[in-house]
Amino acid sequence: MKWPSYQLSQKSVPVQNLRRIQLGRPSSDKKRRFAFGYFFGKRSGFSFRDLAEKYAPFLQEVYFPWPGLLSAREIKGDPQPLRKQVIDDMRFCRSKGMRLDLLINATCYGDKALTAEQRQDYYANLKEMDREGILPEIITTTSPFIAVITKKFNASIDRRASVNMRLNSTLAMEYVSEEFDSFYLCRDLQRDLPTVKMFAEWAKKNGKKICMLANSGCLRYCPWQTFHETLLSHDFVHIFNESTKLKMPTTLCVGLVQSKQYEEILRGSWIRPEDLHRYDPYVSVFKLSTREADRPDLILKAYTSGEFDGDLIQLLDPNYSYFIRPNLFDNKAFPKEWSEGKIAGKCAIDCTHCGKCTEVLKLIYKRDPDLPNFSQYSVPDKPLIMPES
Repeated sequence: MKWPSYQLSQKSVPVQNLRRIQLGRPSSDKKRRFAFGYFFGKRSGFSFRDLAEKYAPFLQEVYFPWPGLLSAREIKGDPQPLRKQVIDDMRFCRSKGMRLDLLINATCYGDKALTAEQRQDYYANLKEMDREGILPEIITTTSPFIAVITKKFNASIDRRASVNMRLNSTLAMEYVSEEFDSFYLCRDLQRDLPTVKMFAEWAKKNGKKICMLANSGCLRYCPWQTFHETLLSHDFVHIFNESTKLKMPTTLCVGLVQSKQYEEILRGSWIRPEDLHRYDPYVSVFKLSTREADRPDLILKAYTSGEFDGDLIQLLDPNYSYFIRPNLFDNKAFPKEWSEGKIAGKCAIDCTHCGKCTEVLKLIYKRDPDLPNFSQYSVPDKPLIMPES
């Protein structure tokens, strides 16, 4: 079926011109390689605009939801004033040379998925963004349908496969190579640098681009992931009553951490700021999960500088520090053997419970000297949120 095309208004920055500069390939500035997630309000005293301005020289992209369009997390509140804020902030980001990445990345769209209603609603929202001068250069989605109709709308927009698609082979990317221009690497594989290199070589050969989520706190190969992501899309706070009755955790990761199985955090997919440079030859954009992070300022500072002297847990999304206080994971105490090719790299594909993570945990698990009185802290009454893409 032939979908209707749409012409850009004069107000919007021409996407075809931006493509010649940035779109479809990383910035020529090697330090400008990060994607920063949009958030409303303030976190630790910082607004999104505060941090976007401070770290603009390092930010290649900003990814954002559009109030009224379902993404991986439900947005509460009146869409119109929220949209006004998004418009103002996205205009600012574009003025600083950042590309805009719209999130259409829920795992469940219900009975609207692959319908004319979804297409018409999506096109109407893109037209509104265009009128406001913020038509995105990138769409990150889990939906092949959204990818196809995005190309019909404007072929210059980069269609990016969400990390939630869990593309864990070059064959998987080959299957959707007509629908997508760039891909988030399956985070379960990304500690294995030879595998990352293989994906990058395939992408280069096929004119594609590989991106990576650097600070995910999710369990590797988590069997609850799709279930959890679907709950997030539809606001899962209501599930607490039933989960309490059944005495089951709302998420698998929370259950494991609450039972003090801290090695599971070490077995994750996150990459320490000190090790990110190993991926420079292969990855075009490093996404930092900051939309629900307590300390997005710490995350940006650590990864843009390539080092961090503090609690590693504070850099992860989800952040498990509520369950670990008054202790922490001392990032500076990791052994040299941790990085790619040694402990984390050798264990990237499958865990055999060899005991190495337990030995590392003994080195990094320490009491936080800044939290002498544990009684003043309590477990939060809201669920941990997964990083999205």
